[in-house]
Amino acid sequence: MSLRTGLALRAAAALLALLALGGQASASYEELANEVQEIVLDNGLKILLLERHDVPVFSFWTYVGVGGVDEDNGRSGIAHMFEHMAFKGTREIGSLDIKRELKALEALEEAYAALQAEKLKGDAADSARLASLQAHFEALEAEAASLVDTNAFGKLVEAHGGVGLNAMTSWDATQYFYSLPSNKLELWCLLESDRFINPVLREFYKEKNVILEERNMRTESQPQGRLFEQWVCTAYIGHPYGRPPIGYRSDIELWSRRDAEDFYKRNYGARNMVIAVVGDVYRAELESLAKKYFGQIPPGPGPQAIRTVEPQQLGERRVVIEEATQPFMFIGYHVPARRHADRPAIGALASILGEGRSSRLYSRLVKADQLALWSGAFDGLPGDRYPALLTLIALPNKDVKVEDLEAAVYAEAERIATEGVTESELAGYKTRARAQFIQGLDGNENMAGQLCWAQMILGDWRELFKQLDAIAAVTAADVQRVAGEIFRKSNRTVGLIQTTAGS
Repeated sequence: MSLRTGLALRAAAALLALLALGGQASASYEELANEVQEIVLDNGLKILLLERHDVPVFSFWTYVGVGGVDEDNGRSGIAHMFEHMAFKGTREIGSLDIKRELKALEALEEAYAALQAEKLKGDAADSARLASLQAHFEALEAEAASLVDTNAFGKLVEAHGGVGLNAMTSWDATQYFYSLPSNKLELWCLLESDRFINPVLREFYKEKNVILEERNMRTESQPQGRLFEQWVCTAYIGHPYGRPPIGYRSDIELWSRRDAEDFYKRNYGARNMVIAVVGDVYRAELESLAKKYFGQIPPGPGPQAIRTVEPQQLGERRVVIEEATQPFMFIGYHVPARRHADRPAIGALASILGEGRSSRLYSRLVKADQLALWSGAFDGLPGDRYPALLTLIALPNKDVKVEDLEAAVYAEAERIATEGVTESELAGYKTRARAQFIQGLDGNENMAGQLCWAQMILGDWRELFKQLDAIAAVTAADVQRVAGEIFRKSNRTVGLIQTTAGS
């Protein structure tokens, strides 16, 4: 490729990204609700289409209703691992010799099973046998790697003008997205369906090391990351929301390729997925191509509800980590799942209490009393499918005792429960919420993601366009009522970093 050609391709990709991700919506949200079209395949896969023909690009969002909450004990993080594997290619993409590669991968898996069996003997393990098994495993891993066209999937997407190739795994779901020129629709159908029909989990053990380093950077080497993990698992003693989506280190170290394959087969059925396509795409063409390609995905069992219901919390829970670092505070209160009728009022409560520089917490803690450098409140950690936490966060100012800051936070929360909020505060929240909602629909990719979220979390994409009506119906009395129900000492879990000497 010449330098001029390379620059031209990069410029075109940048323009595509701008058009796909930042374009203005061509209609009001009320009109958009009438423009969304449904395509339902025989295998149960639902595809949502919003045609926008102003520029020749489209974005998509594939939402799979499986995340960290759906994992088996001992295999935490495996949903996130399969997300990584979905970029490793298929039988047709990523292999230099698929027959030899599959044979090598099977031999590698047998070697890994033998190696892990010996390791699990602990002190009784034979060191000489361990060394021999490790050497054999590494030799087979090198052989398998020699048959891989590394990053072939990503290179193919990029070569055809794709931008924003990415994915994410949360407690609730695994999501995949990027954007392409509209004349690449069939290529996208082929690529996106193939990686969920014929995935080859190549470079698995190499990628485990990537995940371990990711865990180290996000959690183990960060005081706030360590606190967050401990705080969430303290808030949830029964429900799997208490497990980190990235997984525990001991589980990650013991994952096998067969674990990921089993997880994929159980959860990546068409009935557990929804895809939204937004942009320069026509229904007739998309429906024809979707039947040809996505119609091959097995139906699967569909969404599976978690049986365990988090037991009612009967007393305050606390986790305190002593660190030679800046103090920090999380306070979480249990709240109902996203579909509950009180969630609009709870959203208003969180916003008035802790969103922005005019919020109750920021006005008192940061501006007036100068107890905190920063404060905030968030509605919806860890997720939306099941009962979650209304989370209050504060970073103490220099020389401020964390217990003084904590008391001030409780005072502000209690003030709303006893005195309520003003009509002015509530009106300000509704104005902000409306602006944020409309901003969330701006751009093809944002719109696609919101449609998928509403379909899988709210049960119907049409519910997305009812959110503002629900927000508008919230009264000051509703906010005061939910504050009184939520802000109870027995309902809260507190996580603190206490600064030790030497910080």
